[in-house]
Amino acid sequence: MKTIFGTVLLMLLFMVGGCAGGYSKMASEVDAYRPPPYFKSLSDAAKFSEPDPAKRYPAGHQGRMPAAEMREEWRHAPSTAGAVPPFYRPEPDRFRKLSAAAVSDAGAAETLRDGYTLETLEILTLVRNPGIDAARRRVAAERTAFSQVADLDAVLEQYTAFTEGLMTGVGPMKGKDSVRMKFPFPGVTALKGEVVRQSVTAAAESLETTRRDALSRVRKTYWNLLYVRKARNITSETLALFQRLESVAQTRYKAGNTSFQDVIKVTIESRILEEDLVTLTERTRNLESKLLDILDLPPETIIGPPADQAPNRNLPALDRLYPLARERRQELRRLRARVGKMVRMLELAETMILPPYSLGLSDYDDEAVLQVGSAAVKPTFSDRTTAAVGAGLPKSPWFGTNDAWLAGTRRSLAALRADLREAAAATDSRVRNAWFALDRAIREEALYRETVVDLSKSALDVSTRGYESGTVSFADVIGSYTNWLTVGLALARKVSDVGVARAELAQAVGASL
Repeated sequence: MKTIFGTVLLMLLFMVGGCAGGYSKMASEVDAYRPPPYFKSLSDAAKFSEPDPAKRYPAGHQGRMPAAEMREEWRHAPSTAGAVPPFYRPEPDRFRKLSAAAVSDAGAAETLRDGYTLETLEILTLVRNPGIDAARRRVAAERTAFSQVADLDAVLEQYTAFTEGLMTGVGPMKGKDSVRMKFPFPGVTALKGEVVRQSVTAAAESLETTRRDALSRVRKTYWNLLYVRKARNITSETLALFQRLESVAQTRYKAGNTSFQDVIKVTIESRILEEDLVTLTERTRNLESKLLDILDLPPETIIGPPADQAPNRNLPALDRLYPLARERRQELRRLRARVGKMVRMLELAETMILPPYSLGLSDYDDEAVLQVGSAAVKPTFSDRTTAAVGAGLPKSPWFGTNDAWLAGTRRSLAALRADLREAAAATDSRVRNAWFALDRAIREEALYRETVVDLSKSALDVSTRGYESGTVSFADVIGSYTNWLTVGLALARKVSDVGVARAELAQAVGASL
């Protein structure tokens, strides 16, 4: 009987040893697993959201940055989140000078009183626009979340120093449980820091979007205001010509050399131009009011005329704008940050402190956590999180399969990635349309400036001399004057259209051209 019992016991020991060996081998295989190459195609849909790990992490780190280095990044995160080339970077000395003068309403009004350039308006917009100030404060609010993540290490140190070795004497001895069972690993804390960093990046891109839109508004307002002032000058000069022509027609009518209808025609044209002058004056005030709105100045502020400057007539190559827009457009960058945040939130949820399926042999260590910080003899915790094995595959795929929040978040992530693809395609279309508007404005402005204006001026001179000699009818003379006015206004409009179209193209690309 004893022999049989010993044999059975020996067989059980062999079975337990075999199971333990099998479990160890399985655990090693899981830790060393990497997906086959064809699984990389699964991550193509997220190519806009996840940067290259080789660029995100230093050499030697596999998939997750160590907690110590992540903690170092937290200290610099407020200055590096969203650290990409800005939409517009003014000249430093001029920005320093104007920003110091434009802090108060009186200083900004004094800057604009005697005239201003487009650069002056751009700098004042960056300094004074209330929308930009609101977006800047939102970024500051997001950055405060870094302290919550970084301070967790201090909490762990206090817990270890004061309560880890506590023995209560009665009831369950909670103090004998490993601190690993009570707090997340620092690798998980680092992952939480990445979630916060993505939130700050999204807020920083929203700030850059607000800056871009405000600068685009002030640029388009400047060019439209420049056109209206030119149109008012051209209309005023043409009105003087019509008034002189009206006096000539009255003199010829009194002498019996022309009909009363000619006098009526030129009088009508003169009255129309007088009314147009009033309309252009009011339009000038409307545009100046829009500038005051952008710069947050009181409505009674008096500003001078804009400095006349020629727009940049260079046309950028369209095939180089598409990749630039996909890289720099702020809406796409914000969506990528939101996708990256959601990916890391899912990874946090899929990372389990206690393994779901195990023999329970490592739930409670026979080793107290006695030292933390720089004085520790050996690392207290693992400094890496191995929740995922790559290509979007969680290390514990059975965890959370029936969890409603995880299932909903995964679907939301898929929808957000689809939104990102749609936004990228819409960006290409927006860039194409804006480039076409700039191309057309440049071509039409060159046509009027090089050809149409000269021909219209020649026709006006010939008609004036012919009317004085009696070989040209009065109706043809009025037609020549009217055509000269139309061409002059069209040229001024085309010049401003080049500036407006360039501002819209820069807004579509997300970078100043």
